[in-house]
Amino acid sequence: MKKIFSICVLFISQLPMAQEFKQNTAFNKILEQKILESKIPGLAAAAIYQDTIYYGVAGTISNESDVKINQKTLFHIGSNTKAFTSFLVFQAIENGKLSLETKFFDVYPNLKNESNKVYHQITLADLLAHEAQVQPFTSGLQMELIKITKENPSEKRIEFAEQLLKLPTTEKGTYSNAGYVLASMMIEKVENKSFEEILSSYLKSNNWDYSFGFPNKKDTKNAWGHWTENNKFTALSPTHDYNLPEYMLAAGDLSMNIEDYSAWLYKHIQEINNKNESFQKMHYEKEGMSYGWGNGKQNGQNLSFHDGSTGTFYTHAILLPEQQIGITIFANAAEDNQVNAIYQLQQELLMQLKKIVDGYNRKP
Repeated sequence: MKKIFSICVLFISQLPMAQEFKQNTAFNKILEQKILESKIPGLAAAAIYQDTIYYGVAGTISNESDVKINQKTLFHIGSNTKAFTSFLVFQAIENGKLSLETKFFDVYPNLKNESNKVYHQITLADLLAHEAQVQPFTSGLQMELIKITKENPSEKRIEFAEQLLKLPTTEKGTYSNAGYVLASMMIEKVENKSFEEILSSYLKSNNWDYSFGFPNKKDTKNAWGHWTENNKFTALSPTHDYNLPEYMLAAGDLSMNIEDYSAWLYKHIQEINNKNESFQKMHYEKEGMSYGWGNGKQNGQNLSFHDGSTGTFYTHAILLPEQQIGITIFANAAEDNQVNAIYQLQQELLMQLKKIVDGYNRKP
């Protein structure tokens, strides 16, 4: 992260207030070069500056396809779904249905008696900030500890919670997918709707395209995830056995396209700068890791960030609200060298964004 501000502090000029989404050919070329270097099959990226969003796309939906990535191609955003869950929590808070101090067992008292007593006081804030000490459930091995028999996703979440809350605690601050499952259950209870319905309603209200689960299950022209299988870099078909359990949606199972996701990030930048209390809390109330967002400071300015990956896709997002800057990158692969390439790409996009801004400065 250290290089971010050495570049971004130079953005002191004004761009036209256009609220436009523009393809940038230089971005496309940068992405194309990164594909050649890292063997990521497909990339999409966007850079936000003030009211303009510049984007680039390159590559194909899979290493076995000629179908090209475009701004409407859905990618899996993994744990960056957590920011949506946090947002929906704050909507319920604004409507007086929850508070950050609401205890989980105040909403689900019937689950309390059989649970580990250490969990009895956990709050919604604890769950969102990874301070509830519940097991992480970030690996397939942990998933195997849970036996799910129900068919309905909401009922599956309750069945998951019943077993999760009997397990030993983990260290406070441990990043936990399970905590976000519990948070989504609290939203479901007070809204009397499934989490799937609540999230769908919000996405549809913005006319944003999406899918739950890997995007090629919705349409094979969306991006396919990749990993190394039997020593071969392989595209995962829609029928592949690997997937997240559907009850884990709130923790990391949303897919979006670069156009709509960058609009979502733009909203966060605007609301933070407008001093919206809910957005300020989401990003910065807790130092280091707040509610759905990591955060830090450099040169006295706030930044917030989050990455998401199920091992077959990778999403990176970083916001510098005080400078009205955001960068996000989608990739349909997540090998170690490819993740390193994504972070290199972040810096290259920032440099290109600076050139764009400087170009506007030179105009008479």
